[in-house]
Amino acid sequence: MIRSTCLCCLIAVMSACGFALEPEEILIVANADNPDSLQIADYYCLRRSVPHAHILKLPLGKTLSDTITRPDYDVHIAQPIRKALEKGGFSGSIKCLLTVYGVPFKVGPRKPLPAESANLASLQELLDNKTSQLIKATDDLARLGEQKNKAFSSPASGQSAKEIVRRLESDFNKALSAVNDIKDKTQRARQLKEWIRLYQAAFGRARAAQRAARIDGVSLQMTSSQRLLAGNTYRLIAQADKENWDCRRKLKSGVYAKLENMAGLAGAAKMLITDIDCIKGAETSASVDSELSMLMFDDYKLHRWRDNELKRRVLWIGTKTLMVSRLDGPDSEIAMRLIDKALAAEKNGLKGNACFDKRYGATPDAGSQYGQYDRSIQLAAELTGRRTSLNVVMEKTSALFAPGDCPDTALYCGWYSLKKYVDAFEFVDGAVGFHIASFEAIDLRDGESSQWCPAMLVDGITATLGPVAEPYLGAFPMPDEFFAELIRGRCLVEAWYRTKPYNSWQMLLIGDPLYTPFRAAK
Repeated sequence: MIRSTCLCCLIAVMSACGFALEPEEILIVANADNPDSLQIADYYCLRRSVPHAHILKLPLGKTLSDTITRPDYDVHIAQPIRKALEKGGFSGSIKCLLTVYGVPFKVGPRKPLPAESANLASLQELLDNKTSQLIKATDDLARLGEQKNKAFSSPASGQSAKEIVRRLESDFNKALSAVNDIKDKTQRARQLKEWIRLYQAAFGRARAAQRAARIDGVSLQMTSSQRLLAGNTYRLIAQADKENWDCRRKLKSGVYAKLENMAGLAGAAKMLITDIDCIKGAETSASVDSELSMLMFDDYKLHRWRDNELKRRVLWIGTKTLMVSRLDGPDSEIAMRLIDKALAAEKNGLKGNACFDKRYGATPDAGSQYGQYDRSIQLAAELTGRRTSLNVVMEKTSALFAPGDCPDTALYCGWYSLKKYVDAFEFVDGAVGFHIASFEAIDLRDGESSQWCPAMLVDGITATLGPVAEPYLGAFPMPDEFFAELIRGRCLVEAWYRTKPYNSWQMLLIGDPLYTPFRAAK
């Protein structure tokens, strides 16, 4: 028992301290053709004691560019960095890349996959079949309930498969509400059975059984053989994803049919939509920094995102992921000042207000993603109040913080004002914060932008994060997890990689990677 306790303590100490990022573990990526970029790289080395030999100067053009094409990224950014890491005398010692002003922050999509194009017709035929069945299911839904009580309509002709799948759960909820309004108990019971039958066809038996458990008068159970079949299907799909099966192999192995048995028509349709988009090259753009996280992986599927292997991992031994942060902003002076403000906060202590802005006065369905993030903002506020000396300011209504509401802002998190920054803050040196919304870093270098990332940088924030395209909500770190890592004494980039869900996707982190705002926190 004593030996086990000692081992646990040792692991805790090693994970908290032994693998903390050091200056000599950072490689700075600068634009050799941009004097401002080189100046920022030199200044970071001076202030943070990073060896000057750790500046990699890439010829990326004199003209400042936000976006680089996928082929140019591979040739002019990825390959030189990989070569430097493998043959530049670093011997696997680099854990973090720091990209600076002058280096593009968006990488474009890849081209369609020619080797997979022969499978498109088969996949599209399957998807059309699933879509027709889903339209039939929603037509059947529209006939449930009493017409005078319903606010439900079946899909319009020509509606895309993506749109039908996206609104399917909402359609079922509307139909269920209509059925529950039926006065006649016998008729209501009969229609509830029909509703759950349609739900099972759309989403699979396992999910239907979970839903049935919350509906009075409906019973649906999973047999042991059905659970076994679901488990086998899950393992098959996981294997196909891990081994990056092509669509021909998926078709031959019956993956789509088996998925439909487990996850219903909607589950099969989602996979078909994803695989068709993958072949066409849709959703293959990313932030440069997020793509660089995967630099040391030999081969990975370039479509949407890859799970971040560092998230919630106790020990990072044997991992390939590179942490990446960026010193950037609307101009080079703003990018440069991020260094000084971080150092000032470390020297003097981070002081001021922690401002958290919930979206819902009463949290919605706790099982929904929106509910989870809203609750996470609440938990972040409570944690900050318990663990720091900062004064916590909460906005608990659907309104946003208004101008003047947040003087001396040290921490901030809120949502969802899409590309409409509200100047409610006076950020102190060392302030860390982010706004949960799409597209908030698309125009990172535009000082007149109303997007949250560039606007907060203009207003003086020291570290923030955001997406360069549509990331979907699940790409953001849970606020309570991210701020908890900072409060534990992690540096900025470690807190980010311990909590960010994905790499090879749209998010980027702006700020000094070594910045540790709560170095003395208990």
